[in-house]
Amino acid sequence: MLKGVIFDMDGTITLTEQLHYKSFNEVIKEHGVNDYTFEEQITKYAGSGSAKTFEAVFAARGLKVSPEEIEKCVAKKKGLYTKIVQESEITVVDGVKEFVKKIHEAGLKKIIATGNSNLDIVRDILKKVGLLEYFPQIISINEVARGKPFPDVFLEAAKRIDCVPTECVILEDSANGIEAAHAAGIRSIALETTLKSEALVAAGATYTVKNYNYITDEILYGNK
Repeated sequence: MLKGVIFDMDGTITLTEQLHYKSFNEVIKEHGVNDYTFEEQITKYAGSGSAKTFEAVFAARGLKVSPEEIEKCVAKKKGLYTKIVQESEITVVDGVKEFVKKIHEAGLKKIIATGNSNLDIVRDILKKVGLLEYFPQIISINEVARGKPFPDVFLEAAKRIDCVPTECVILEDSANGIEAAHAAGIRSIALETTLKSEALVAAGATYTVKNYNYITDEILYGNK
């Protein structure tokens, strides 16, 4: 029986993945890397956290960057992203507001499990798009041992809303997030906002949909 709905944030509630990429890329370029693409970020690092992203990007190019420098990169990226968000109009995924209100009225528990470690900016964005009141609980990957694609953040999210994995469903858009949901033993509905259906299915998605308008009760409650 479905009791809880776990949401990713970027690319799942708001179309903010490009804003993350812009801030990541600006910092990465300062280290002489000029070939970092949005596709690389989405397919390889989305949801894994800023530190892991910087470490992986630099390592993939044979660059040795100290832990101290990684910390500086994370801090600078955080500042850039905050500034970009404040200056940008935030777009939500089609149908998400209606969907959130629907599950709220149905009495389902809700929580956001995000790869963004800055929960203040997450709340600012939710407030900006009119959804903050629906999400009193938000958890970041920096509160668990491992980020996505490991299941830690989703398992902790389920605990925080007093549910077992089989009583939950996860809304995600990234391959890492879908893999994390699969590893947690939780059904997933993958939104095709950043990746195509084939990639999401390959990652282990239970269902794939273009946006929230395509989530039927059969898909939501796992009867399809």
